[in-house]
Amino acid sequence: MSLDAITWDGLSEFEGAHVAVFGTDKNATAMVEFMRAKHPGISIDFFLSLDPQVTEYMGLPVLTVPLAREKKMLEGARILIAQAGPMAALHQLLDDAPAEIRMVSRQLHSIFHGGGALPGPVRAEKKVTPFFLERGTPRIPAVLTNGYITDGPAGSNVFELADFDRQEYVTWTIPSPNCPYSLNEFSRIVPQDALPMRMSHVAYLLWKRGIHVAQLSPSKRWLVGVRYNYFFLNILDTESGEVICWHDRPQEEGLWDYVATGDFDGDKDEFMFVRWPLKDAIQGMCDGTNRVHCQVGRLDLNTMKAEILHEFDFQDRIHQCTISGDGRYMVFAPMRVLRPGGDPKKLRQEDIMRNLQRTVVLDSMATLDLRTGRVWTTRIPYPIPAHFELDPFDPHVFYVSTHSLMPYADGVLCFQPGTLHKMRILDGETVMEGTYTHPGFIRTTQHCVFAWRGVPYIAATNQNKLEIIDARTMTLWHCHTIADDPFYDNADFNNPEFLKKPFKLPGQPAWCGSVSASGDGATLILYLAGHFCLFDMESKTVTGNVMYRADRGSHQTHGRYWMQNAPAELQKKAYGLR
Repeated sequence: MSLDAITWDGLSEFEGAHVAVFGTDKNATAMVEFMRAKHPGISIDFFLSLDPQVTEYMGLPVLTVPLAREKKMLEGARILIAQAGPMAALHQLLDDAPAEIRMVSRQLHSIFHGGGALPGPVRAEKKVTPFFLERGTPRIPAVLTNGYITDGPAGSNVFELADFDRQEYVTWTIPSPNCPYSLNEFSRIVPQDALPMRMSHVAYLLWKRGIHVAQLSPSKRWLVGVRYNYFFLNILDTESGEVICWHDRPQEEGLWDYVATGDFDGDKDEFMFVRWPLKDAIQGMCDGTNRVHCQVGRLDLNTMKAEILHEFDFQDRIHQCTISGDGRYMVFAPMRVLRPGGDPKKLRQEDIMRNLQRTVVLDSMATLDLRTGRVWTTRIPYPIPAHFELDPFDPHVFYVSTHSLMPYADGVLCFQPGTLHKMRILDGETVMEGTYTHPGFIRTTQHCVFAWRGVPYIAATNQNKLEIIDARTMTLWHCHTIADDPFYDNADFNNPEFLKKPFKLPGQPAWCGSVSASGDGATLILYLAGHFCLFDMESKTVTGNVMYRADRGSHQTHGRYWMQNAPAELQKKAYGLR
């Protein structure tokens, strides 16, 4: 199958051919009228539609994808997706074998046909907006970072600082980058069945370029935006507004993937990262090994020069790399999107869970001794150990969470309760010292580790709840219910019957997306739909809300607070605390 994005100017390649048009809305109508006027040699055999009620359009028959599949009209077909929202149409065709699919979208074409080169420096637009506070909301010592993409696949990227002490947002808007690969190139070198389950090539590349996290440097001079294993790092100079798409490999060597969450080295403006050749990732996707050759580097943001510290082989799609508080070790965690054994399109929906549990391969984390270059791996007893955070007092302790969710076409599959593991780095070995879990715990997006009154705590999101864990004993310290939710309040993620079918994540305002901590650890900052909520550790109550602006983007990344993962004494110094 050949897949690409084109504009109306590209329709000439189908002159003299027979095609099917996906879409019966005004976008499709306009394209067909243009074709009939400018390219009368293109013959339209039929239309495809997501609406089963439409059976005829512009004098031609209209079929749904299942009906066209039943009539064997899709295999070897040339299909032009012309409707608004082309991703939904493409998703319908993933299980078929058309000869060619062209997404006739100006926006998608502009993303995937940017000249084939990585972008150069651009200028960001700065905007400062005061907080809108509820009466009585206190000022707290915290600076949070966030990133998102404005509406539409070709929208701008936004990096945002929420300064709770100054009570203002600082928003930086930068142009969205082009993809160095065209869809046609990528779809030819990566087979469809090598991609994560039910994901198209365009969805995979758009996912890679989405902002995962934005991190503020210790000096506050630099804001580093990291994407989902994309081909460069976005580095914003907060003094000049210049944005550098940083990469230093010669173009003839090919593209490299970068880690989705890096780390700063102590109180220095030096960003630690890991990267690997895209050709390794593609080969690992095709042969199922998922092995890549990694380079671990330290980037000096003031000179934009990188030093490669070590190289080793590890798993593709490394999601986070973090340096220990004493600078001795780095830890790496992957985030592999799980695929059940067998052919997904032939599995019954209720059987996918059972098949996944039988065939899933557990993941490992890697630990690198930066002094000696020695690397060892630790098998985690649950899949996908994507996120981990350091203990503020013990530099060799970290807390890793394991994802219990897997995206699926009809919603979300859950295959276990969420888990948090306390891990300790020893000389040549990383061991598990404790685990927090329970049947109703569905650890989803993020957790944060913080210090309050000399004690380490873990705050973890659990849909409509915030669970605060005493990290010393890995036991629940307090559960704060944001709002009642009958589904999650009675969920049992250990029950096989409960896990049989997909479910939808809630879109309600009470769902907690992520949580961060103030510099002194006395306040937790919850990301709810549309606003921040402040939770006070002393009183165990909500003490106020900070409202978002109406122009805020809808796609929030993982929030991170300034000096996250820094030792407690370094955070106190940075925040000016005693």
